Formats: sequence, structure tokens, C-alpha cells
Amino acid sequence: MNSEISIKPFRECRASVTPPGSKSVTNRAMVLAALAGGHTLLEGALFSRDTLIMAECLQKLGYMVKLDENERTVEIDSAFGCIPNSEAEINVGNAGTAARFITALVALRKGGRYLLNSDDAMYARPIKGLVDALKSQGAEFEFLGEENRFPFRIKTSGLRGGEVSIDAGESSQMLSGLLMASVGASSPMTVKLSGGTVSKPFVSMTMSMMEHFGFKCETDGTSYKVAPRKAGIPPMSPSPRVYRIEPDATAASYFATLPAVVSGVCQIKNFGECVLQGDSAYIEVLKSLGLADAENMDGNILVFSKDFPVRPETVEVDFNDISDTFLTLAAVSMLLPFNLRITGIGHTRRQETDRVAAVARELRKFCETVEEGDGELFIAPYTRGELLKKAKAETLVHTYGDHRIAMSFAIAGCADIRGDGSSWIRIEDPECVSKTWGEFFEVLYTARKDSKKFRIVAVDGGAAVGKSSVSRECSRILRYMHVDTGSHYRTVAYGLLENGVDASDKAAVASALSKLKIGAMLDGNSAKITLSGNVVPDSEIRNERINMKVAEFAAIAEVREFLKSYQRSMADFGRSNGFEGMIMEGRDIGSVIFPDADTRIFLDADEATRAARRAKEGISDSIKKRDELDRTRKTAPLVCPDGAELIDTSNMTKSEVVRKTLSIILES
Repeated sequence: MNSEISIKPFRECRASVTPPGSKSVTNRAMVLAALAGGHTLLEGALFSRDTLIMAECLQKLGYMVKLDENERTVEIDSAFGCIPNSEAEINVGNAGTAARFITALVALRKGGRYLLNSDDAMYARPIKGLVDALKSQGAEFEFLGEENRFPFRIKTSGLRGGEVSIDAGESSQMLSGLLMASVGASSPMTVKLSGGTVSKPFVSMTMSMMEHFGFKCETDGTSYKVAPRKAGIPPMSPSPRVYRIEPDATAASYFATLPAVVSGVCQIKNFGECVLQGDSAYIEVLKSLGLADAENMDGNILVFSKDFPVRPETVEVDFNDISDTFLTLAAVSMLLPFNLRITGIGHTRRQETDRVAAVARELRKFCETVEEGDGELFIAPYTRGELLKKAKAETLVHTYGDHRIAMSFAIAGCADIRGDGSSWIRIEDPECVSKTWGEFFEVLYTARKDSKKFRIVAVDGGAAVGKSSVSRECSRILRYMHVDTGSHYRTVAYGLLENGVDASDKAAVASALSKLKIGAMLDGNSAKITLSGNVVPDSEIRNERINMKVAEFAAIAEVREFLKSYQRSMADFGRSNGFEGMIMEGRDIGSVIFPDADTRIFLDADEATRAARRAKEGISDSIKKRDELDRTRKTAPLVCPDGAELIDTSNMTKSEVVRKTLSIILES
């Protein structure tokens, strides 16, 4: 009996997620490494059922394949253009890439005899287009069940080359498999499409990866010309070659959708590396529907929640090119305030399961209307009140052994529609996610944050280390309140100087402080200190007069004590104004003001870099002198607090520091 898992809802995510390596890229890279010859090291590889099946298939064919799951590496040794074993029994499981790629690969062997079997689910998945193309090249098939279906025996005599037609209308994997295998044909091969193909970005991915491995493939959109590389001609990349697997863009779609469902922000690390996968365009779908905002940060992407737009019309989205992600949006459609029509998905009826029918069947448990056509879905959600009635008890979502159904509906189940954190969706057979992301549910659990907790981030550091610019940018991105405590000391110094008080007269300082009336007001997301009800203009507190005196006043214990309670009160001020968190920057925030802050960061830089930054701002005070005052004062000296994250910004751009700071905040 299959196991089940209840999805516990939550109200906010503050997550940082690293998606696993791409299944599509990993399996293509293994095949191309086997074809290219020599020694290949694949880094960042996905370790899942599908990729392990591919590795085992290559091993059965005699290739040397070494796996290191801890390091996420795969090493492959092969002789160019040679399939070592002329006979083998191979099981491709329910892995579409292995089924199509290995079938095409073995056709290269002259005098080969192979038995290819699979899971029962693969028996219904299409392979006829590839079979017909290989038959025209001399391969002979004996089907042990239904014609043009797994399982079968294949007798191979190599690929002659020349012109060959293929119908890839049911799966682009058939075309990709044939293109990769054709590099070992006896003569140049021209592959012509008869009827087009689906998921064209996956074919583009195949061509790009072929080029990296030293193979030439050109297309005019309807035919593909592949020039075989002869044995003895070295590959374009040096041997041993190293190939880095990019993160899985389809897997990223789940966590890109999570903020739209529960509110908050999710950082998807290394998303900028997803250059081969068409599914990276799913982020643009979310943005175009008004469901989320996104911001690129030096290769990472941050996805933010938005208030859902209410649209009277039906919104239509064509998923033909990015069909693996249609389930992600379809599953959460029950939560949307508009009708949704998803088109271009007819070919997904012949994937791990009939995905159109399966998703429609499960959505009918939660939606007012779900209509399915051959290649489309129409979904009309209930009102939130009606959905609440439907979800009074936990509802079991059948996954049909399909990992993408499990992950998509799990994201929908994170919505706290009852408002009490109780589960309303239960996922059948959660282990099926091992096909592409075995740790999915564990990662999903880490995305939960306590939405009732006001998060405090302390950023400390000396002058000109980048505190202000980085803290402001991170506050803007996270929509936190920003507090610049440097302005607090500058404003107090201004007030004392205006009253004729010198820093050397401690009694006069103490007396004048008791008469200063400070408060706070918001300017956007920045909390500004007020003096007698007004914000002192920057021109008055950021000039040579204040620059020369502020460190002296800041070193006085009475001044720091005067501001301590005020600065601590900023947490209540931010909370009362609807912020979910605050970034406070200064010199003693993580050590004195908020030693128990959720995140403590200390920025530093070498003296020369900091002096250059100050000069660029038109400030000529001595960095060395300022440091001496900050670090030697008796009250709250400038130190990197124990346990704080230290970032040396000397050789980093602002965007690099922001990216690292955001990662620390989201991961803490």
C-alpha cells in the first residue's frame, strides 16, 4: 500500500532553495559523454531514479560509469564511437529520456542484439516515431507486447546516415535521441521532421549540449543536419573534459510559485545558470499573470508574493514549450480569483501518466468547473468561501506515481485557507518525487517561517564598508523596514552642537540630552529619526561639521545609552506599521542593541578601499582615526560579534555583497 503525507499549511515563506541538477541536462550529458570518448567529469549532476536508470543502462552497455552522490559527480570513460557490449538486457524503468535516448544509442552498434524492457507505465508511452526512423536506418524490432511499445528486442547494424524522417509530435525526446546518436553515423545525417515536434526548447538544449561536446548540428527549423565526427579527431573540449550540470528549472517552478500561495519571498539559488532549459520561462508566466514579482541578483533569483489581481475574464496560457511546468500552475489554480485556460499540453497525455486527465480529475475535488480537451484544460475555481467548505476535511490527492503531480499539489496545500494551520491536502505516494527530487518534502519543510515573528537583521561595520547601501537595497528587496542608526548619532550630534554643547563637556552633554525630543516617522520603508517633530535634512547632518564631531559624541556613554532604548523601540515601530522585519545598520547593533537578532552580519573592508569610497563621496576624514575612535571607546566598541557572519567587501561589487547578504538573511 502506498504511503501518504499531509501538507501542513503556513502563512509566509522566507526561503532560500538550491534546486537539484536538471534531469534533462544530466541524462543528455551522460549520453554525450559516452559518445564523445575519453574521460568526462559531470559536476552538479542530479541523483534521482531517472538518472540512476540512465547510468545503469550505460553500464549494461559496457561503459565505465562512476557515481559519487555525495559530491554530485558522474565520471564516464568511453572509446569514441564504440558501444562496448554487443548484447545486453536493459530496463529503462519509466524514464522517458532513458527510453528514447538508449533506444537510439544502441542502434549505432553493428551486429548488436539488445532486449529493452521497462516499467508497466512505459508500455503506454510513445516511441513509434523513433522506431520508424531507426527501421529506415536498418534496425530490426521484435515487439514482445503491443506494436511500437516497450518491451522489445532490437537487432542493430549501425546508422547509415543520409536523410531520415521522424515524427516527434508526441515527444521531443525521440528527436533529441536520434540527433545525439546520429553523431556516430557512417555518413552525415539529415533528420527531417514529419509533423513537427513539441517542447522545442528541449531540442535546442540538445543541440547546445552537442556543440559543447564537440558535435555539429544545424537546423532550419524543419530539418537538422548532423556532421559525424570521425574517430581520432579530438573533441572540442580538452580530455578529461568537465561539464557543469545546471539546476533544474522545472523543480524551481514549485518554489517560485510558493510565495504566490503563502506570501513572502523565496530565493532560488543559481537560477541564472538555467540557460538551456525552456522551463526557466515559467517565472515570466507568474509575472505576466500578476501572481509574483521577481528580481535577479547575480545569478540568484528572488520571487516575491503579490496581491492577486481579480480578473473578470478567463486568462489563457500556452504551455506547449514549457509543458512540464503546466502542472505547477494548474494545481494552484484552485486558489486564483480568475478562470484559467491552459493550452498546448496534448502531448503530456502520454508522459509518466495522462497528465491532462490526472490533473483534471484531482482538481475537480477543489474547483467548481474543470473541463478537459485533447490538449487543454479549463479551470473555474470556487470562491474562497466555497473552497473552504470543500476543504473542511483532508482531501487525498492521487499522484498516479507522477512526481510532478505530487510536488505541484503539495505547493497548493501550503496555502492556509482555513487560517488555523490545519492540513487540507494529503499527498498519495510521496516517494514518487524520487524520480527527480528525493528531498523535495524536506526542502519544502524548511521554507516555513513563523509569520507571527517580526524578524530583526543587524548589520554592523565601520565607515565606508557598504552598510548603508547594502542594507537599504536588502530592505527594499525583502520589503523590510530600514533603520540607519548612523543618522541617529548624526541627528543627536547636530542637536547638541546647535545647543552649543561640546563633546568634551560631559555634564553639558547629559543635560542637553534630557531636553532633546526625538521621535520617528516613515519615509517609504525607511524609519527616519525626528528632532522636535522634524527630520533634519541630510545637508545638515552629512557635512564636514558633523563628520568631524559625530564619532566623538558617539563615543560618549550617555549618548549611546540615550539612543539605546530608542533604537530598540524601532522593532515595535516597524511591527506596528505592518512590516514583517527590519534591517538595522550601525556599529553595535548585533553586539549591544539586538544581540539576539535573527541574523547578525558584520561588513568589513581594507583601509585603502574604504578611504577611496569616502573620497568618492566627497568625504575626506581619516578612516584610521575614525576606526580608532570606534574600536577603543569604552562603551559599545566596534567589534564583530561572536557568531555574526563576516563579509569582507574589499573586492566585491555592491550587487555581490547584496546577494551574499540576502542569502544569509534568508537562510538564517
